[in-house]
Amino acid sequence: MEAKVPGPGSQHGIYIYSPGEGGWKIHRVDGGALDPKELGDGVVVVYFDNALCPACRLQDRYWLEVVNKYSGDGRVRFVVVLCDWFSQNCSSKAAAESFNHHRIGASPTIAVFAVKNGEVVYKEYLEGVRPANIIALYIDRALKAYTG
Repeated sequence: MEAKVPGPGSQHGIYIYSPGEGGWKIHRVDGGALDPKELGDGVVVVYFDNALCPACRLQDRYWLEVVNKYSGDGRVRFVVVLCDWFSQNCSSKAAAESFNHHRIGASPTIAVFAVKNGEVVYKEYLEGVRPANIIALYIDRALKAYTG
C-alpha cells in the first residue's frame, strides 16, 4: 500500500503507520516524549521529520520505500514525529518533547529501536538523508537483536 508520509501541511504530532487502517494515523499530539517501549516488543523505526526541511523531502521517498518493504512484518512498526522545525517551531507538545528527549539536532534523523521483554536492546540513530538499503540494514540489525 503506497501512503504519503505526513509532512508539510500535516498536523504536528506523532504518527504511527497502520497498513490495515489505511496508512498513517495520528498517535498523539499532547503528552510526553515518544518512548519506543510504549509500542510493545518488536522493532520501532522513528522518522524525526521537520516540515520545513528540504532534506526531509528527499528522505521521504526512501522512507516510504522502507515502510512498504517491511509493512507486512508485524514485528516492525513505523513512526513519524513531525514538527515544522525541531522543538522550536512545533504545535505538538508530544512531538516537541520527543525531539528534545531523543536529542535530535540534525534533520532528517531516523532512529531504530529493538524492544524485547519491555526493554530497549538495540538503539541506533541515522542522521541525514539515508537511502532505503541503509535504513533496511539497521532494521535488519534491530530484528536480529529482537529475535536473538
